[in-house]
Parts: sequence; structure tokens; C-alpha cells
Amino acid sequence: MIVAVLSIIAAIIGIVCSVMDVEGFDKYKTLYYIVVGIGELIVACMYFTYGKKIRSGEISAKIDILAQFVKIVGIATIVSAIFLLVAEFVGSDEFSFGAAAGSAALFIIIGLILIFIAGKINDGKQTTGDKIIWILLLIVFILGIIGAVGEILTIILIINGICDLIIYVFMFILLIDPEVKEQMNM
Repeated sequence: MIVAVLSIIAAIIGIVCSVMDVEGFDKYKTLYYIVVGIGELIVACMYFTYGKKIRSGEISAKIDILAQFVKIVGIATIVSAIFLLVAEFVGSDEFSFGAAAGSAALFIIIGLILIFIAGKINDGKQTTGDKIIWILLLIVFILGIIGAVGEILTIILIINGICDLIIYVFMFILLIDPEVKEQMNM
């Protein structure tokens, strides 16, 4: 939950900073960052709700924690793609609908695939598909850890980087847990 609270704070800071840009007011740039910030705030609130369910014990089985995390990431990917498309539309005087729509469509498809994978993680069946999903998640979590370290090193994204690092390290440890590995046929 601390990670979610930090993400909420980072999103609010991003919105406030976009309005208080000291380099001069650019209505397109300001609108763009406000819309992106609202999307980030919604995603952070989703993570907060997820963390609250884990903390309260509503989600307690390790495999369910993993599946719900993958599902939340899928939904967050879709929400972020939609808000980035809207931000590009309202926050750009040189809107390129084709490129923005193509990018949004790609991320929406990725989000839908993640939601599908989340359903397969804890469907109670142990198949070869579970092994493939486990390996893919292992790769994704390792890349997430590397990306988070990169965010931390940029200084500008340090809060997001720390949050991502905590999440991906936690998910990596959860994924290699013997109980989760057994339930995913590994």
C-alpha cells in the first residue's frame, strides 16, 4: 500500500507541476500532462485498492496475489493507453491520430492479453501453458526490475522507479516461491 500511496503522490505532483510550469505556459503541453496525470492517478488508486485487499486478507493465496497483480497490470495498461491517446488528442497542436491510435491499440491488446493470462494463472489447471506463462512472467519481472533501476537513475522518475522496483522485486520473489511454482506446474 505504501507503493500505491507514493504513486498517488507522484501523480498529484505531476499534475501540479504541469500547471505550474516555470518555463512558460503552453496550453497543449499543460493539457497533455494533466490528462496523463489523471490517468496515472487512476492507475495508482487501482494499485492502492489491490494492496488494501492483500493487506486485509481478502486476497491471501500466493497464486491469487500473483494472478490479481497481472490482472491489475493489464487493466492499468489499458487505462494508461486510453489516457495517453486522449492526452495526445487534447494536448497536441500537431496531433497524429494514426500513430497515437496505433500505439493505444497495441497497448490495449497487450492489456487484454495480460488479463487473459491472469485468468489462466489460477484457473486450477496445471498445463504446459502454465509453464510458458511462468517463464514469460519471470522474464517480464526481471525486465521490470531493470527498467525500475533505469527510472531511479534518471532522477526525474525516482519515485516511480522506487515504486516499480519494490513491486517487481516482490512479484519476482512471489513467482519463484515453491508453492506458486507447484501450482503453475513448474
